[in-house]
Amino acid sequence: MKYIMGMMFTTALVLMLSVNAQANEITNMQMDVEINEDGSVTVTETREADMSEGTENYMVFEDDDMGEVEVTDFSVEGFTEEEDWDLDAGLEEKAGRYGVVDTDDGTELVWGIGEYGEQTYVVNYTLENAVRNLEDGQSLYWNFDTFTELPTDNFVMEVTSDVPLNDDDIRFWGFGFEGDIVAVDDGIRWTAGETLSSGNDAVLLMHFPEGTYDTDATGEGTLEEEAAAAMDGSIYDDGSMSGGAIAAILAPIAAAIAALIAFFTQYTKRQARGGHIDSGASIKKRNKGQETGSPPEIDDYAGLAYVLKHLNMGYFEDIFQAYLMKWTDEGRISIEIDRKEGQKLEKGTPEIIIHDYKKAMEGYSYSFKEVSDHLKDNDLEGSYEPLLWRMLLDAADERGFIDEKSLRKWARKNAKSVGTVADEIVEYSKRWLEAHGYFNFKKDKVWGVAVPIESPTEKGGMLLDQLSQYKNYLNADPRRIYEDEGTYRTHIIWSILVGEGDDVRKHLSKLTPEEEGNELYPQVMHYYYGPLLASQSWSKGLGHGGFNSANSSAASGGGGSTGMGGGAGAGGGGGGGAR
Repeated sequence: MKYIMGMMFTTALVLMLSVNAQANEITNMQMDVEINEDGSVTVTETREADMSEGTENYMVFEDDDMGEVEVTDFSVEGFTEEEDWDLDAGLEEKAGRYGVVDTDDGTELVWGIGEYGEQTYVVNYTLENAVRNLEDGQSLYWNFDTFTELPTDNFVMEVTSDVPLNDDDIRFWGFGFEGDIVAVDDGIRWTAGETLSSGNDAVLLMHFPEGTYDTDATGEGTLEEEAAAAMDGSIYDDGSMSGGAIAAILAPIAAAIAALIAFFTQYTKRQARGGHIDSGASIKKRNKGQETGSPPEIDDYAGLAYVLKHLNMGYFEDIFQAYLMKWTDEGRISIEIDRKEGQKLEKGTPEIIIHDYKKAMEGYSYSFKEVSDHLKDNDLEGSYEPLLWRMLLDAADERGFIDEKSLRKWARKNAKSVGTVADEIVEYSKRWLEAHGYFNFKKDKVWGVAVPIESPTEKGGMLLDQLSQYKNYLNADPRRIYEDEGTYRTHIIWSILVGEGDDVRKHLSKLTPEEEGNELYPQVMHYYYGPLLASQSWSKGLGHGGFNSANSSAASGGGGSTGMGGGAGAGGGGGGGAR
């Protein structure tokens, strides 16, 4: 509290001292961002400014932040291009002119201030290769900050495209300042609720389905991985309120804050006394440097969903992929990879064949949708695996065949039903863990509020440590999965479950024929990539259908409030101002 009051006093003092100071500022900033068919982005900045010092405005684009993106077509409306820009020229010499300055770190776009006083500048430029292809979709992740060295009021960004951006398939977030980002008509509008300055960014993250834009630019990782990294420390990550809102309600809720602190102190003590599970970070820390090459001997992967989620390992889609491998081992299905001659496995498309399909369908009197509708109001009776198996049967044609196109189509159509099934997995896991002696799940009360006590037994504690140590084992050297013909299938399944599957994929994709070395390699590749491609196609279809499980890692999002923090790793502008 003392820190907050001191910070508020200091801010007020600085503001009072600067009232009479002469400085350049932007009074209104309209930024129009148009995403073009080829994945480039055309930007028009309309700046209403009050200028009182310096000779030129500038925007900074540093090479380290640009990646494949290139700035082209720079112009200032009503101004003339100056090919050889003279930084030392005077106010009158630079008036009505614009140019490009190459620096040791990158490029600066510059134009003359003109006369002091109120000015309006309309600045245009294009970002080539701004939209990138990731592993499972396309992304625009860019810091549009070209101005925050100047105090900026009334910032508004309008994002448009020939593609309607309010489509459910498209997700969007904003980072760097307090404000709101919402879908408006067919576009996106982002507005600031505060004056922007050098402490702010303007990072826009947008995710699109594969093929939305005709771009050749590429990036690493998946959409989910990029979103998670971007949200770290942001309002989306921690649900924090804006600074203005806190200031407005600080005094009235001081007593409530004290009460909350007392409540959560009691809450934490009650959990600790009950043996509540340690945090995932604590479990990881206590197992640092320890390894085991043996995963748990458990084939009910859904039964482990709670602990896998707690340890930040695999989750719903990963568990489904593991079951695809399990069903392959059991002879229930085969997964072929359709590809052109010379095409890499990871670029192929999956084809699933369900063996003895008609026999497999016997005994199922309810459709997958009917089963999911039943789950909305009732707990799952029996095992979770048959739910996923019924889902696969439902996607097949009368021959028991599922190609990539039909799998995605089914997933898109049934995304809501799959979401209902996904939401059940943690509750099922808790019942399974308790029934098998790994955990005790109970509740206590603090001030009449229920406190969950989720305590591992000795057996459960050993399971948590084993999973953590096994992840360490795989992380140390991905080649360990295919050292032995008798164990590689088990290791590949568990690499998916403990969250090392993507590292394994990257390792396999980079191997050259000389490095492959042994006869086991083709078997490993096909066994891994068949279920992976099938799971990816299924996930893409679910995402396009608006898959929104309360627990699923693929839950959709975007829009709403924006705040400080987050947006790390974005390419883009390095600010800008006047000098």
